[in-house]
Amino acid sequence: MKLSFMTFVCPTWEIERAVAFARDTDYDGVEIRVDAGHAHGVSSQCSAAERKRVKALFAAEGVEIPCVATSGHFACPDPADHAANVAATKANLDLAADLGAPVVRIFAGGRIPRLTPEAADQVAAAFDEVGEYAAGTGVCPMLECGHDIIKSATEAAEILKRVTVENFGALWNHADMDDETYAVLKDRIRHFHVHNDVLDPENTAVLDLARRMKAAGYDGYVSLEIIEKKDLPEALLTETAARLKGYMLQA
Repeated sequence: MKLSFMTFVCPTWEIERAVAFARDTDYDGVEIRVDAGHAHGVSSQCSAAERKRVKALFAAEGVEIPCVATSGHFACPDPADHAANVAATKANLDLAADLGAPVVRIFAGGRIPRLTPEAADQVAAAFDEVGEYAAGTGVCPMLECGHDIIKSATEAAEILKRVTVENFGALWNHADMDDETYAVLKDRIRHFHVHNDVLDPENTAVLDLARRMKAAGYDGYVSLEIIEKKDLPEALLTETAARLKGYMLQA
């Protein structure tokens, strides 16, 4: 397993500073959150030249881009809204391909109160479309599970059983993972987000997660997604990285 931080932990840092910090600490990668106003400035609107520059910057420093995290969501009652989200997702899949990021995070969405069979059909059909679109690029679109209307393994299973394309993955949005969730997601899991709870030195959830996922042969990322709308202290990020990487080695 590898460790990254999402740019939500450093929203005012330019991309050069984020990459340098990862290089100098125990982080293996920097997950780019697009369309959130972060100072890194990387988005689907970037020119081809800027994409090449950013990719070269990461490569030169030995840091990876494990994921492009988007605001895209596919459970949209309004057809125009749904079409716009599918189009934006395709643009971000192109961005990820240009940057060398293997996965793109997409939500089911929170604009409806719960997942219905009709919404599950709509979300799955959208993942079929964008999965096919990105086939052959090395980029996999992922459904974030454990968030919004995909609160548990029960809702996740409703989407997973409907998706037919091979190029489709799942992200689990917690450090804790029970047996039911693992059973549902294990064949599709591509990425993990962890949150404020792992900042507690007494919290060993990442150790338990690393043990479970090592046994499954998982070699992807666990990524800090901590949203405080301000930069986290560098000392806190450094200590957290050393501790979490220690858990991964212990596992």
